[in-house]
Amino acid sequence: MSGLSKRLATKSVFAQQQPQEVSADGLERTWITRGGNFAVCVSEVKPRAVLSRADNPEEYMVILPPGGASITVEAGSDKADAEPESLTIVPPGASRVVARSAGKVARVFSKASADIMAKAVNAATYADGAPELASPDLWPEPVGGYKLRHYPLAQYLDPKGDRIQPRCFRSTNMMVNLFGQFFTRRPTNGLSPHWHDDFEQGSLCFEGTWVHHLRYNWGADLGTWVPDDHAEMATPSMVVIPAFAIHTSRCIGTDGPASSLYDIFCPPRMDFASKKGFVINEDEYPLPKMDGEQRVKTGGTLLSWQKPG
Repeated sequence: MSGLSKRLATKSVFAQQQPQEVSADGLERTWITRGGNFAVCVSEVKPRAVLSRADNPEEYMVILPPGGASITVEAGSDKADAEPESLTIVPPGASRVVARSAGKVARVFSKASADIMAKAVNAATYADGAPELASPDLWPEPVGGYKLRHYPLAQYLDPKGDRIQPRCFRSTNMMVNLFGQFFTRRPTNGLSPHWHDDFEQGSLCFEGTWVHHLRYNWGADLGTWVPDDHAEMATPSMVVIPAFAIHTSRCIGTDGPASSLYDIFCPPRMDFASKKGFVINEDEYPLPKMDGEQRVKTGGTLLSWQKPG
């Protein structure tokens, strides 16, 4: 590993925290957890709840997990009805998410949405601006311009496929890897410890009990060393894994109950994006022009790209 970071992982188990936003009408409660370049908002909504952005500066993503709410997303003259197990990319500008049924809604915003970043439960963790991270520069504008882009996710699963199936999407400012639900536990001899040199990983879990195994770099000062972390986390929950921290994740317990894991990166990862066919909506979002050295640097270090966490 090429560097050290004093930043520790943020772990948010929403049932153990007060929400950062509560609507006056009682129809919405939202928990906000941030990384250096992104923030994840998880909302519990009732019918008619409205999650609005008056003038969001960049694209953002709306994720509906299995069993989540049914919603309508509005942006300008565009409108999309979204059901559970879906992803919607929302263009910059004014937009609304209107709940048609009760359930959970996750939204992922970039650092440009400064008001949301400031409300995060862990905002103080990033008071230094996270100088160890790559700059969250925008990638090229999407083909056909900015507009609502909606993806029902079930169609991207192979019922006879592997236990872990990645479903990777990107926008101009972020990337998500929305693994399909799985019902068998990861074997203890099949883990994938790795680290990222210049970007964080957010892992959002809606189902299962998870252990995000974390090991931090040792520096010259023994007094700054941090013990390995193997603590269990209930769901729904969010962990933000800092750059340079060795990590791997495993849902624990018996086979049968569903597990889910959604990984979040901002800006998009070049190593994933340049792997032809891996990003499902790659034809809609052009790659930036980079030389070979930049592609490697932007991708960080990953020892097993197909496996989560």
